[in-house]
This record gives sequence, C-alpha cells and structure tokens, in this order.
Amino acid sequence: MKMIYAEATELDKQMLNGSFSDYDIVVFEEAVRDGNVAYDELKDAEILSVFVQSEIKKEALDAMPALKMIATRSTGFDHIDLAECAKRNIIVSNVPTYGENTVAEQAFALLLALSRKIFQSYERTEKMDFDREGLRGFDLKGKTLGVIGAGNIGKHAIRMGNGFSMNVIAQDAFPKEGLDKELNFTYVEDLEDLLGQSDVITLHVPDLPATHHMINK
Repeated sequence: MKMIYAEATELDKQMLNGSFSDYDIVVFEEAVRDGNVAYDELKDAEILSVFVQSEIKKEALDAMPALKMIATRSTGFDHIDLAECAKRNIIVSNVPTYGENTVAEQAFALLLALSRKIFQSYERTEKMDFDREGLRGFDLKGKTLGVIGAGNIGKHAIRMGNGFSMNVIAQDAFPKEGLDKELNFTYVEDLEDLLGQSDVITLHVPDLPATHHMINK
C-alpha cells in the first residue's frame, strides 16, 4: 500500500523510518497544493497524511484516484474538501486533542504578556529606558476568566485559570454534564452573559460559519 506523507519535518522522517514496513512510503517536505508537489507523483497513493499547509481540494483528489484515506495531523480540517471526499468514499481523520495543553499554555503566555505589560517593558529595556511609569499591569487573581469553548483546549485553559486563582466561567455549544463540578467553573448559557461578566476572555472554538467573527464590534 502506498502512503504519501507530506509536510514532513526531520523528526517525522526519523519516526517514520522503519515504523511502517508494510507500506511504500513517499515522504515530501512540501505541502500538497497547486504548484507545490507534482500531482503525478501522487497518482498511486492510497493513504495521504498532511498537515495544515496542504490544500486537498477537487484537483488534488482527481490526481489520486486510488485514495482511500486522508489523515491530517491537526485538529482543524478546513484545508480538506470533506464533501468531495464523501462523494469518493474517502475516509478523513484528524487529531482532536492535538496541542490541547500547548495551545492553552500559549494563550496564557499571551494573557500574562498583556496583564504584566511584558512587551512594553521589553521595548523600554531595549532602549535602556528603565522608567516604570505605566507598566504596573494587573493581577489575574480574583479576576473573572471567560472561556468560550470548553472543549479539549478550553478545559486546559480552565485548569490554568483556576491555578491563577481566577473565577472561571465558560460558554459552550455542547456543555458536558458534570464537567463544571470536575474542573471548578460555572457554565453560562449565552455568549452575551459571558462577555458581560468577564474581565478576560479566551477563545477556543473551531472556525465554522457559526463562529466566524463571533467576537466583533
């Protein structure tokens, strides 16, 4: 069985080496999209593994008539034409828990950069300006953190908010019974309620028509 592994890093190559002895694996460092990979190199592929820079639309699928499965090594899958895959009975899989803690930590890194005015402090220090005027910032302790989307990433953000002694509230399209008690937060039904009560919000929802620009003017 032929598998195409696109957007491969050096670490990927090391992990793939010897891991799939029953497969004919072709490894690309490039993404699979128009102009990046010659489609004739893909024509016999039965399995395709990609990351987020690839664009698997109709033209790419036409070039892979034997394709049975696409495995994207990401949570998001908007770079894959799901409707076209369904027509061709191609299975599409993703990684729902990809980077769940990592992304939440990044969100808190950004939050701390804002609350402690780290960027502004760094800029002044670069210029040998050590005036502290306007750099006080604010504590997270006691503030209300509003988590929009209490899914895999949102759950980690909630735990971190508790670790900073914040009052955590969350709004989710599909609230999970008992999760609020388990993680010590309060569900609110409406987004407007969450926005009105929160000192800080963190947004962890998929990019869908229903969520596009949900934070607007």
